[in-house]
Amino acid sequence: MDNNLQETLLGNILVVDDTPENLRLLSTMLSQRGYVPRCVINGQMALRACNSHPPDLILLDIMMPQMNGYEVCQHLKLDAKTRDIPVIFISAKDEVFDKVNAFTVGGVDYISKPFQFEEVLARIESHLTLRKLQNQLKEQNILLQQEISSRLAVEKDLQEKNLILQKEISSRRAVEKALQEQNLLLQQEIFNRECAESALLKSHQELARYNAELEQFAYVASHDLQAPLATIVSYAQLLEKRSKDKLDSQANKFIGNIVYGCMRMQNLIDDLLEYSRFGRSDKLLQQTDCNQVFEQAIANLQGVIRDTEAVVCSSELPVVHGEISQLVQLFQNLVGNAIKYRQDAPPVVSVSACKHQDHWLFSVSDNGIGIAQQHQERIFKIFQRLHTQKEYSGTGIGLAICQKIVQRHGGRIWVESEPGQGSTFRFTLNENTFDL
Repeated sequence: MDNNLQETLLGNILVVDDTPENLRLLSTMLSQRGYVPRCVINGQMALRACNSHPPDLILLDIMMPQMNGYEVCQHLKLDAKTRDIPVIFISAKDEVFDKVNAFTVGGVDYISKPFQFEEVLARIESHLTLRKLQNQLKEQNILLQQEISSRLAVEKDLQEKNLILQKEISSRRAVEKALQEQNLLLQQEIFNRECAESALLKSHQELARYNAELEQFAYVASHDLQAPLATIVSYAQLLEKRSKDKLDSQANKFIGNIVYGCMRMQNLIDDLLEYSRFGRSDKLLQQTDCNQVFEQAIANLQGVIRDTEAVVCSSELPVVHGEISQLVQLFQNLVGNAIKYRQDAPPVVSVSACKHQDHWLFSVSDNGIGIAQQHQERIFKIFQRLHTQKEYSGTGIGLAICQKIVQRHGGRIWVESEPGQGSTFRFTLNENTFDL
């Protein structure tokens, strides 16, 4: 039988004695009887041995140098880890006072020297058996307490479930009654919804007709307005040419203002008509290479790029689902604005795109005048201008058109900017954009 099995079956005994002959004798006899003895020669070693590996029982001598057996026992009983280990004193001191003192400090037994080993074995076995029974009793008591707690919890749970069941029965009866009432309301709701859907369909049809009529009106109005405006511009320019030397400077200025106002009105009508048409395109979205879109937009801006010495560049752009003419308009408006709203230095515009979750994120960055925080939302509304015509020309419709194009392609557009620090317009185009 190996040591681990012996320790499990009989016990681990710590022998504490400053006499080597006693240690050898007790160690030999305990080993022969199947115990696992450990021997130390003083109190400090005994405390360290108990702390590192608590024994099942301690045979403790009283008369030892530096720390006697009583002191060792007192230290053991103060430590929660070792206080329950039975201590049997073995000593040549046979006075009643010594025995009383041994039991007072926590010993469970007292054996006088010279001892009879059979007596020692009998007492060791008795106290180990007693400790084992005490441990079993503690465990059974813990189990009993757990069983009592468990049964009380079960009884409480049963009572609670009984109350819940009664409430559930009452609740179900209330629910059945409510369901009957809800069924009547649902039937009425279905009837009301059918009436509402019929009215909504009729309104949708009327709205589509009104939109078509409005677009036709916008086209006719644009055409009818363009003709007289063109006549006014033509005659004003002719008058300016023929009468330039006959009129004074104030009159020539008035004629110039007429020409400028009419041309601005023409641009405004063109942009307004273009804005009204976006979002109602019949063209289907298709695979579109944004690199080609960018090149076409830059080609359309070559004149202003050359005049302003602008630097416009782009990284590799993706292929998206889109309508090429609208995307060209989008890039052209954003790059054109970046060039228009420049500072004293030549404009530098950079276009890039990166994958972000399930869509592409495009960025158009510049080194221009920037936009204050309080104006960054309203610039996408129609006719919203931050500058006068003398400062920067335009109709205030370009960014509104950009927003319409991006929304039609299933994305959104916004700006990040600070005054004097340039602007970055960002917009998203979904990978699986569908025709709205």
